[in-house]
Amino acid sequence: MEQSPQNQIELASDAWRRWCRTLEETGVAALRATMTHDEIDLAEGLRHLGRMSWLALSGATENKDSKDPYFWTALDPHLKMGGDNPQGLYLSAPINPHDTFRIRGSRGSAIWVSAILGRSPAAIREGLSSFGEAFFLPDLELVADGTFELLIAPTKPTSGPVNWLRSDEWSERVLLRQFYPAPDEVEPMQDLTIENLSCPEAQPHTLDLESALSMLDRAGAMYSRFIPMFQSEMVEKAKNTFVTDIGDPTSTSGGVPGGNAVTARWSLENDEALLVEVTPPAPCAYWDVQVGNGWYESFDYRRYFSGLTCAGAHLNDDGSVTFVLSQDDPGTANWLETAGHREGHIAIRWQLTDGNLPIPHCTVVKTASVRDRTSLPVVSAELRQRQRRALRDSADARFGW
Repeated sequence: MEQSPQNQIELASDAWRRWCRTLEETGVAALRATMTHDEIDLAEGLRHLGRMSWLALSGATENKDSKDPYFWTALDPHLKMGGDNPQGLYLSAPINPHDTFRIRGSRGSAIWVSAILGRSPAAIREGLSSFGEAFFLPDLELVADGTFELLIAPTKPTSGPVNWLRSDEWSERVLLRQFYPAPDEVEPMQDLTIENLSCPEAQPHTLDLESALSMLDRAGAMYSRFIPMFQSEMVEKAKNTFVTDIGDPTSTSGGVPGGNAVTARWSLENDEALLVEVTPPAPCAYWDVQVGNGWYESFDYRRYFSGLTCAGAHLNDDGSVTFVLSQDDPGTANWLETAGHREGHIAIRWQLTDGNLPIPHCTVVKTASVRDRTSLPVVSAELRQRQRRALRDSADARFGW
């Protein structure tokens, strides 16, 4: 039924009021539940609320046409949520349950690649996981020149590339994640494209009011769901003690499919360090560790040592690994910074481990004693400066800055 101009104005105005109320009510509740009331946590909370408003809005309203999809950056140094990997590049593109899509690109230098199908809110309402099928790097077959093709379709193609990801009735986007070995080994996939093979001549269409109203309401639903969900991941945990998020090794709770995270809420004084000791499981296709704030954001990985991967971390002689989390530089390898915070989160993700999820052991020590308490290699001030410059260069290479 066609609406009069006045009715359309009222519908649009009401939708905007709902969005603004959601921002206010969700944001105020989140600030009151801040992990600490330290100035830095409140300041970053305000920034997080603003970032999440943009993530929710853009996720609900932009790049939604699966007839003419393209990859865009889902997370970056300025837009963070859900324990983003400091060594990662997160891309996404719209798809639908019915058409056939083809992704093409070069291999790049990532040591872990995953293509994951994201599902619609209807799937969540049905009690299903927010993710559908996933395709992982160990299964990716390349052509002779180092490029690849990956098809997304509800049924397996009878010809063409062998890389195939099954879509289902809930599929609405594909998430492509590239995790790099170390800051000085970043070569993103080149010539990366996605195309809808079922309608190669798709015509653009204009946005109508009904769709815009639905998009804005969906953005509000995302905002009100994600902020308390990620915040509760931290504030409800015991301090300096790791736990696993879930017991299902395929991760159906919203984390990265293919593995589980073991997480902890760390709490340290300025002269203290947290020694995190664990033996990585076998098998394990990939693992990484990251630290961040109480809003479940990684720290500014362009400036701070906030993450390491299985390729970049130093292993002990017995195959175990020791990480050092502290405000001041302990002068060793495997250092992760608290970046001016007294509390925050730390997470280790194990990928494709056949359900083996080792829980790290934590010990709080004085930072000055770290060298005596560990066998980690010594890192000079000059080397640390070079490493810190590599953080900046790594981010610039990943995001084309």
